Amino acid sequence: MFDAFSDRYLHPKLCPFIWNVRKNIFFSKISPLFAYEGIKNCLETGISINKHRVWNDHVFSKFGLQNGFRHKLFKKLLRFVDRASPTDEWNKILRYALFKLNRIDYGIPHLIPACLIDFFPVIKKAHNWKNLYEILREYNVKYRRIEPKVSILELEIIKTIPKLLNHHDALFIKLNSLDRLAHKYGPLSDAVKNRIKYFDGLLRGSVKALDKNVTMIIMSDHGMVPVMGHVDLISFLRDKGFKFNSHYMGFIGATYASFWFKNEKTKDGIKNELSALGEGRSLSLDDKKALGIDCIGWEYGEEIFAVKEHYAIFPEFYHRREPPKGMHGYAFGKYDAPIFLMHTDASIKSRKDKINFIDVMPTILRTLGLPAPSYVEGKSLI
Repeated sequence: MFDAFSDRYLHPKLCPFIWNVRKNIFFSKISPLFAYEGIKNCLETGISINKHRVWNDHVFSKFGLQNGFRHKLFKKLLRFVDRASPTDEWNKILRYALFKLNRIDYGIPHLIPACLIDFFPVIKKAHNWKNLYEILREYNVKYRRIEPKVSILELEIIKTIPKLLNHHDALFIKLNSLDRLAHKYGPLSDAVKNRIKYFDGLLRGSVKALDKNVTMIIMSDHGMVPVMGHVDLISFLRDKGFKFNSHYMGFIGATYASFWFKNEKTKDGIKNELSALGEGRSLSLDDKKALGIDCIGWEYGEEIFAVKEHYAIFPEFYHRREPPKGMHGYAFGKYDAPIFLMHTDASIKSRKDKINFIDVMPTILRTLGLPAPSYVEGKSLI
C-alpha cells in the first residue's frame, strides 16, 4: 500500500505499469476520511467510524491535570530531545526511541508537546470486533506485514515479493517514502514524480515474476494536496485573548483542530472568532453526519475546526519547525483522492467510481476464500 498516492499521478508517461492496471483491470477512487486511526480501523475491520467509534490515536482525558502517569524523568528527557533535535524528522526518530525504551504508547501525531502528553493519552482498543489480521490468524493463513522505516529498504522488499509469496499466503506492504517526500517538497515536486516512476519500475519487474493466480492490490489511504498557505491557530486565538490550557484545550492537527472549553462563555467566544477565519470553518452537525463522525464522542472534540484545501495549520502536532508543502486529510476535499487498483482473475461484481475504506477488508478476505464476519459493514468487490 502506498502512502500519498492518487489518480492524479496515473499518467501513462509517469507510471505506465500502473496506468495499464488502471485501464485493463479495475480502478476506483476511495471515499476520503481525515483522521489516520479512523482510516486504519475502517481498513482493518470493515466497520464505519460511527460504529467502531475510533477516530484518532489520541483522546482528550480531562482538564486540570497536574502530574500524570508519566514520571518526571521521562518528561525531562522528552523536553531535552525536543530541544536538541535539529529537524522534525530527527525529533520523531528520537522520540520514537524514547517512548519505546520507556514502554509508553507513541501514537500519531508524533510531536505532541511534552507538557500535553498526559492530556492526550493513546486510546486503547475499545471494541471486541476482530480485525483482518486476527481473522487471518484464526484461519491459519500465513501472512506478513512489512513497513520499511528506511526508504532504501523499499527497493529490496518490492524485489523480493515473488520469493516471499513462496512462503506466505498474503503480504501487506506499506511504503511510506512517497508520503514523506510529498509533505516535505509538495506533491507536484520532481522528488515525488521521480519516486512514483521508481516504484512503477520496481512493481513492473515484480509482477512479471508472479503466478497468474496471485491477486495484487495497489492502493493508498490518502492522496496529497499542495499547501499554498498556513494559519497559526494558537497565536490567532491568543491575540484574541484566549490562552491555550487556560481558556481551552486543543488537539492541533495539520488540517483540523479539536477543541474543548473551560466554560460556555469561552466556547461561544472562540467559536465566534473561528467563524471569522476565511481559511476554514467549524463543522456543523450536518457536516459531521456527512463525514460519518457525528457519533464519535466528546473525547475527540467539543468543536472541530477544519481548514480549506490548500491550507494547513502550522505549527501543530505533526510539524513544529518547518511547515509542510503537501498535506492530506481535508474534510470535503476535492483536489485529490486515494485510489484502489486490483489485478485479479476473479470476476468483479460491478465497477464502481467510488468505494469506501470499509470495502477493502471483505475484498481481501474474499480473495483468500474466507468469509467476512457478520458485523462487517463493507462489501466485497469480487
